[in-house]
Amino acid sequence: MTEDNINFTTYIKSDLYRLGMGISKKSFLKAYRTNKLFRFIVWFRMARHYNILNKNKATYIFSIITRLIFNRLSAKYSIDFPLTVKVGYGLKINHGMALVVNSKSIIGDNVMLTHSVTLASEKNEAPTIGNKVRISPGVVIVGGVNVGNNVVIGANALVNKDIPDNSVAVGVPNKNILKPFEEFTERFYYKNI
Repeated sequence: MTEDNINFTTYIKSDLYRLGMGISKKSFLKAYRTNKLFRFIVWFRMARHYNILNKNKATYIFSIITRLIFNRLSAKYSIDFPLTVKVGYGLKINHGMALVVNSKSIIGDNVMLTHSVTLASEKNEAPTIGNKVRISPGVVIVGGVNVGNNVVIGANALVNKDIPDNSVAVGVPNKNILKPFEEFTERFYYKNI
């Protein structure tokens, strides 16, 4: 996953598109006003851009403001999502309370996170999440686990081993069920062109 360190608006547009509202100024304003987790993602993208990817003296004031607002929203919504996390296009967070993500985690494109999800490190290795992944409530992903593309992880699963592409993972510890999942045709996925 390569990260664009110049234009963060493309990331915000992709996150807006994932909400199924289209990409326009009107839909952005509506989503920003009504969806608290979209608002959190917008400030995450801006704070990451000004504090990690594009840090210079000309944008110093923006880095302070964005970090303050992002930290305030993180505390308000009980989301531990460090700015060092690498996140692809089209991030979607549903019911984000008690969401904990390790600072070394890598999250691919079109990933949906839900409440009470933990991406934890073990032996100094953090999880890598592929593209088009849905992580259900209560999931704990531990260590240097690689989650493939087109994966659904069932509620309250403990993921401590790799998950291959095009599968469903359930249980404690996770059992991988290789089967196509029709849900992926119904979602709003952002395609980076």
